[in-house]
Amino acid sequence: MEHFEKFESYIPFDLLQPMNFIIATVVLILIIIFRYFLLAGAFWLGFYKSKLQSIKKRQIYDFLPDSSQQLYEIKWSMYTSIVFGLSGVVMGLLWQNNLTQIYLKFDQFGYWYLPASFILTSLVHELYFYWTHRWLHQPRIFKLFHKVHHHSVTPSPWASFSFHPVEGVIQALALPLIVLVVPLHPLVVLIYLTAMTISAVSNHLGFEILPQNSEKFLAKWFVSGVHHTQHHRYYRYNFSLFYPFLDVLFKTEHPQFSRDFRTVFDKKAK
Repeated sequence: MEHFEKFESYIPFDLLQPMNFIIATVVLILIIIFRYFLLAGAFWLGFYKSKLQSIKKRQIYDFLPDSSQQLYEIKWSMYTSIVFGLSGVVMGLLWQNNLTQIYLKFDQFGYWYLPASFILTSLVHELYFYWTHRWLHQPRIFKLFHKVHHHSVTPSPWASFSFHPVEGVIQALALPLIVLVVPLHPLVVLIYLTAMTISAVSNHLGFEILPQNSEKFLAKWFVSGVHHTQHHRYYRYNFSLFYPFLDVLFKTEHPQFSRDFRTVFDKKAK
């Protein structure tokens, strides 16, 4: 446990040195790309290549996206990975210079705070994402940047990072801004980043992973595949990231969400 309470375990050299900054950025970009292919690829293999009827019956789209669309999504995801890698090193630089609220002792705020800080971060991130997402849907801004992501009307798991670089910067700024004000342990940050990727992949998967008949409970509290698929189909609805409460509060949730959720399981498996 002591290993994870040392600054050197996360940042082993001075990021103010230009060569160290470059090396750290390249290494982090490669790690992000590896994680992207590992997680998106695992979901792709598990769902797109599965012959199980229990998987097939969860398919949301009538037809899964073709290889050209998936390659398009992977291409833009590589640009996003570069942006994410750079933002991660910038966050490390801020931490190195004592400009963040990142702390190292697990019990500094009590062990209970570790999971609580994860939840708090997700709620703050939800607010940030919802309103920046609404802004990205302003007609002029959409045409300039957000249309890259919406090129995928029926997205695949590879679309989870498929953003224009400007939108990638907006997405990447969330966590560095949060750690300026919210105390977080670096392990919580790492777990949160992985959870974000899993959530993004599953919501763009094209299959509903929540249990059948959960539209009145789990799907009311957590963004699901159907929920985000409706956003890609209808554009003006379902702007949330993890939790749909802001869509409900500001009346941007699609009125037929429950119906579409049930339809996935009612139709015959393809």
